[in-house]
Amino acid sequence: MKIKVDRQLLLTQLSYISKAIPTKTPLPVLTGIKFVVAEEGLYLTTSDSDITINTFLPLEVNDTQVIQIDSVGSIIIPGKYFIEIIKKLNGDNIEISTFEGNYVTIKCGRSEYTLNGFDVTQYPNIELIKHDNPIHLEKQLLKTIIRQTVFSTANSENRPVLTGVNFRYDADELMCVATDSFRLSKKLVPLNKLHEPFNIVIPGRSLIELSKILDDSHESVDVYLANNQILFQIGNISFQSRLLDGIYPETKEFVPTTFGIEIKANYYELYNAFDRAALIARDQVSNVVKLNILPEEGKLLITANSPEVGKVEEEVQVEMISGGELRIACSALFIIDALKAINNSDVIMSFNGDMRPFILRDQYDETTIQLIVPVRME
Repeated sequence: MKIKVDRQLLLTQLSYISKAIPTKTPLPVLTGIKFVVAEEGLYLTTSDSDITINTFLPLEVNDTQVIQIDSVGSIIIPGKYFIEIIKKLNGDNIEISTFEGNYVTIKCGRSEYTLNGFDVTQYPNIELIKHDNPIHLEKQLLKTIIRQTVFSTANSENRPVLTGVNFRYDADELMCVATDSFRLSKKLVPLNKLHEPFNIVIPGRSLIELSKILDDSHESVDVYLANNQILFQIGNISFQSRLLDGIYPETKEFVPTTFGIEIKANYYELYNAFDRAALIARDQVSNVVKLNILPEEGKLLITANSPEVGKVEEEVQVEMISGGELRIACSALFIIDALKAINNSDVIMSFNGDMRPFILRDQYDETTIQLIVPVRME
């Protein structure tokens, strides 16, 4: 195998596939990059058993030749070292070749490296799922769904199914839900003639890594479901993830639809006030802040107290929509995460008492809600 390839384009491909290179694995070959040179171009594959990423770089990009192939072939190249080497080389083009004994040579200008590779037959046979009935989602929409939900997934493996986001499609509506039992994020997306009904749970980590590949364009992503796997086809990038086993809990009854108290506040004022209050609240185990709604004064009072550090008091002007005075406590970090998922609009906060879950949402977007469970005030 011998190939000359544009360094910058190779780096771009490596930035995609690096997300699936494991740091620890019982199979050392998985720490490598499957490097396949075919007549039509270059295929790169990485996998950590949960996520598999495959990219294809054609011979020409925008009518410009970016790959020159002297001979085809394949090898497994040590991923960590290969990526660092390509980053540090200075030339425009890189020559990569293999020779007997699974050695790979990398040449660029006056630099030359020789790495010990693996025989390609040692790499697991990973089948990328494809069929004739994909789901079509815009990149921007998919990225938004992830941004507005994935932070509410659980970090603990006590209930593995909660470490993912539940994607459920039925009756022309896609519902995406994430919860760690202390907060919940929900996104509804109307999608007509999408697919047969499905109910799956995608690992949160997979979605976070997928989001790094997605841009904010309206280009379509083809989504394939089969054999407890999901594959996202993004141009010449195939991103495949296993799905989580288990039944995701029903959350519909957990989300209130009527409220006794509602206020409206400016997004920036609210976010900045909680962000400042969190400086004191973060010294506590649960990052607790106390909220006091004062309807007669038209303001929300946010306080936090730490015996070791001090205390803080923030005032935010609010518009009362309904209800009266309320005192409630919750995690400042949960509030901040929820606000980050809102699109910089006025924020509606809806309550049903000091120990009932409350909701934050964008004033102009009823398809997305952020629910937070309060904590008991001392």
